[in-house]
Amino acid sequence: MPLTRPADTLSPPRGEGWGEGCIFRFKGRDAWAHAMNVMTSVGSKTVERSQDPSVKAPAALPQIERLVRHREPGDQPGIIRLNRNERQEPLPDWFVEEIRSAVTSDLFTQYPVADALYEQLSASLELSQDEILLTAGSDAAIKAIFHCYVPPGGSVVMLEPSYAMYGVYTEMFGARRVGIGCNDALEFSAKELSDALEKRPSLLMLANPNQPTGTLLDGKIIRRLLERALELGVLVAIDEAYYPFSGITYLRAIREFPNLVITRTFSKACGLAGLRIGFAVAAAPVIGALYKVRSVHDVNTVALLAALKLSQHPEIVEQYVRHLREGAEIVAQRARELALEVYPSSTNFILIKVGHLVPAASVVDGLLRRGYLVRGPFSQTCLAACIRVTLGPPKLMNDFMNALDATLRDCRNH
Repeated sequence: MPLTRPADTLSPPRGEGWGEGCIFRFKGRDAWAHAMNVMTSVGSKTVERSQDPSVKAPAALPQIERLVRHREPGDQPGIIRLNRNERQEPLPDWFVEEIRSAVTSDLFTQYPVADALYEQLSASLELSQDEILLTAGSDAAIKAIFHCYVPPGGSVVMLEPSYAMYGVYTEMFGARRVGIGCNDALEFSAKELSDALEKRPSLLMLANPNQPTGTLLDGKIIRRLLERALELGVLVAIDEAYYPFSGITYLRAIREFPNLVITRTFSKACGLAGLRIGFAVAAAPVIGALYKVRSVHDVNTVALLAALKLSQHPEIVEQYVRHLREGAEIVAQRARELALEVYPSSTNFILIKVGHLVPAASVVDGLLRRGYLVRGPFSQTCLAACIRVTLGPPKLMNDFMNALDATLRDCRNH
């Protein structure tokens, strides 16, 4: 069986397989399948693999086996991604050059040291360093919260719909999900939240602003929930991933409520989605618990460098937020001209209701043909007629609305 070491690689189903420490190319899919069934390279030895169907890999924990997750495919070249809530404006050239000039060999060869960023965040947030934990994206902070405070058989109260990973982590740690749904106006019931809290869940997990609805909970409601949760001994986590766009934060409340933890990210307004860095703030005992379950050296050196530089230049985020609001105004105005409904948003994305004119799925497909990837259609009733669009600067939004206009006309003509 001819084997070669390729200069470029494809995934095994397309005709390649991995050996120990290298990649081999097999002549055709059948050859790859045969090789995988017959042999495995282990060091310098070749060992026979059993073809007995009764011999299986060990099963994962039951709650993991029940999870269904798939790797997302890569995007087609030339597609504008308005489906991931990423920053849609490049970081300034001078900032990128400042990062580039700070990159040395040591940045790659040495394990990361986060002291400088901890000092910067402590000063800017006016918190002590033992009230802050840097994580590999705010998602890692959220997972650590579940790891520390959600026992098997426990329950987690969350908004529905909301960030999908809350449900994933609930199942992953063997807990029960208690979802609080919204009405057609995307409003969540304060009474239902309060009633669910009275049952003493392991965790009250709130995204504020929420995703994908783009809505904020009323401050008085959150205050009442925090007070009652403290009396009941329930941890409350507030995910503030979209705080730079809403301007609403409960960070100062951690001194009053030792049962409160806030998570934030550098992915959205800061534009560091590819570097995976975020942080949690909470009372020192909570941060101490979260630290115990973090991976060692989990935040990489380049992420630490970029986050530090961005923290020293808040004007970069402030300018982007201004540009995004200008883009949002264009979307809202042109949507009205097209007889579309736009929901108010406190985030970097917007919900556009299209279903009263044409099916949302048809709009998503039509936009993709024009080079725009948006989120939708949604399975939840309150969002079934909507598409979700990441906001950006005025020119991008104007171009997008041109594409949406053309897509709607095409859908009506067919």
